[in-house]
Amino acid sequence: MTLEASYIITWTLFLFVLLLYLSFYSYDKCVLFQDAYTVCFRGSIQKREDQVVPYINAHMKEQFGTKYFGTGQVRGRVDREGNTTSVEGECQVKVPVRQLFTMYDKDGWKITTRAKAQIINPTKVIRRCRWVGNALKE
Repeated sequence: MTLEASYIITWTLFLFVLLLYLSFYSYDKCVLFQDAYTVCFRGSIQKREDQVVPYINAHMKEQFGTKYFGTGQVRGRVDREGNTTSVEGECQVKVPVRQLFTMYDKDGWKITTRAKAQIINPTKVIRRCRWVGNALKE
């Protein structure tokens, strides 16, 4: 009976720790995408289009902050292609024995996400809508 209990307690503890790290991974993945999209969207609505990338670079570290559990440093990168901007975020969940707990990929617990937003000038859009509305009234 004692031998069986020692196996059960060991496996229960092992599964509990594994679920804890999986929850860190899931949480960090969701928060990383949310932060990447937020900073990307805020940058995409700047009044001048040449301020989009500098704004995102200036505020990326502030947006990512220190809210991630069990990860290393969060890194971000911004790209602009025509009228679309994208932010890519990346971090690594720290797992004590990475070889035993690696997930399907060789990168293991690495989280990478990409968020995109179309660059628009809200002031210009509002003025155009008002102009069309006024033209239709006449």
